Amino acid sequence: MTQDARFSDSPNKCHWFFFALYLALFGSFCGLEIDTFVQDLPFFQVSTFLLITNVLFVMLVPPISYAFFSSIRPFWKNRAARIGVLILNTLYFFIVSFLAIYKSVRKLDFDFNFLWYNTEDALPVLWKIYAPWLFVLPVLMVAFAFLQKPAFSPIVRFLAKSQWKRGLVLAAIFVSSVLCQFMTIRNIRGSAAGFVYANFVSDRRVRSDYHELYRKHIDQLRADPPQAYSSGNPSIMGDVVFFVKQESLNGLLVKPGITPQLLRASRDGILFQDFYGNSIQSIRGYECILCGVPPNLTGALVDEYTPEELKDLSCLPRVFKSLGYHPLYFFGGSRNARIMRFAESIGFEKVLADDIVKPEDIKFDWGYREDVFYSRIFEYLRRYNASDKLFVFIDTGATNHTPFKVLDEKLADKVPFPHPTTFEEHLSNTTFVQDAYFGYLYDSFKEHYGSRGSMVVSSDHSWPIPIHKNNIYNERGAYEENFRIAMLFVPPLSRKNEFSTGTVVTQRFSQMDILPTVLNLIGLDQKHLLGESFAPWLLVSRSSERSNPRRTKISVQPYGGGFISAVQYPEKYVFDVLGRSYTVFDLEKDPREESPSIHSGGEHASLIKEFFHPDTSQLAKAATTGRAPVRLNHARNAALSNARTGS
Repeated sequence: MTQDARFSDSPNKCHWFFFALYLALFGSFCGLEIDTFVQDLPFFQVSTFLLITNVLFVMLVPPISYAFFSSIRPFWKNRAARIGVLILNTLYFFIVSFLAIYKSVRKLDFDFNFLWYNTEDALPVLWKIYAPWLFVLPVLMVAFAFLQKPAFSPIVRFLAKSQWKRGLVLAAIFVSSVLCQFMTIRNIRGSAAGFVYANFVSDRRVRSDYHELYRKHIDQLRADPPQAYSSGNPSIMGDVVFFVKQESLNGLLVKPGITPQLLRASRDGILFQDFYGNSIQSIRGYECILCGVPPNLTGALVDEYTPEELKDLSCLPRVFKSLGYHPLYFFGGSRNARIMRFAESIGFEKVLADDIVKPEDIKFDWGYREDVFYSRIFEYLRRYNASDKLFVFIDTGATNHTPFKVLDEKLADKVPFPHPTTFEEHLSNTTFVQDAYFGYLYDSFKEHYGSRGSMVVSSDHSWPIPIHKNNIYNERGAYEENFRIAMLFVPPLSRKNEFSTGTVVTQRFSQMDILPTVLNLIGLDQKHLLGESFAPWLLVSRSSERSNPRRTKISVQPYGGGFISAVQYPEKYVFDVLGRSYTVFDLEKDPREESPSIHSGGEHASLIKEFFHPDTSQLAKAATTGRAPVRLNHARNAALSNARTGS
């Protein structure tokens, strides 16, 4: 390297101060990475020292790039080139810092897919939450850009004294760190390498195989000939059908002290407390509930298909519209383009949001307070649809939403945990408040529509309670607490005697089973659905047909690397989308999933294919005959055996 004349003098105290400041940032970054990785493990272990080596290169990039380019005199004399290096270094430094902080907080690598597939919703939310602090970031970035010269001048001076020898030593350290990270990236990786691995380097075969089967299935549903739905008889469900979404309702929290109103309503209906949400995020739950489609590993249904393509699907709003009902979608927030596009594409006549509220109505960050919005819904229906046949979908979620704080002061002293100290207690409190508002909705429903209407209550998705440590974010993990929700069906009071009201069903059905169940109740059917009807569990007359679910229940975690959960109770398989490994649990003997059996190999293709072809699968045949399933291969049989022995 050639010495730059500007560094012919020794660095002054100011330069050393900023150099020390960068070293402090360097050390903080490494400490954060180590703390995230170690957690409860002993610090002094080989993997910890490997991680230290792996992350060294990340923070060496800015000073090395500065020293290298400043040594090229013709290049460095170009003002635009100098500014470009400073800007790139600044962007790099803040990106890797963000990745480290994100992984420290969320305990998982940043998933670019999470932002990419949800940009339309994510950016407004981020702006709403962080807008007051966003001015600090540009100030810090400008400061870092200007302070690189004094901070890195000691390094430039150090290298200039013996340019080849010292430069080669520094380069050797950098290259060794990069090579060590490359060799151990599958198991020991820092946040920056984890981001690259999770999004660009990992084995994509599981994701690709699943996505290919998913696309073929959706195309098959779209290609099905139009059904004569008008021949159905919906009288058993009444003239008014309500679908009510409960935001982030974890089925494991359905208990008298937390959801008393839901349990009160369940005395008039049938409660499924061990139901499965098929994915995470509201929009993904809606497509499973309303259209009976499986969850996707990439974008949501509304993002992967055009409105014209979605019109080929026989979703519930379109079915009920053909039966003479008016399908109405009530969205408890400001009008959302993505929600509107989805709702209108699958058959809703109207999407009603802030156009039905009053200026004084209470609105939180995630929408209008539920009891307020429920009042506006009933006001609207009595005014415009008093005698109409209705299919109503209610989408609210202002209360039981991150950051899970009770915002209604009049209920603050009634929550189960007035002074919460754990995440589960915070989540329990907001679940309780949401449930209180549901009680108001249910009373209004019974008053106006109880005798001639039915109600389906389902969570859009679960939100995990930390049965497994740090499992408090719904975009990571595939444990039971990530997918378990509750579902309630309340029949019309006039048809109550035909239903097994007041019962609790423990069989594990899922959101994908709701559409085939509704079709079954009204005397219709649709080929190629992956869900199954649980109507025998609702109707007294069909109690003799009751059996355990025949079809595998698929739940998908599209983020945090990605996982596919497949349950044929008590067996549960969890496929890691980042590689070819899968984990097996026996939920009957190990309900808390503490004794997994981890396996690797190429079996995922045949297993996932089986899930998309349930009528020909060994599991489906075994469930029908009551005999134990014949395994597809020895590896799968061994996997289950190991899970049950806890190996």
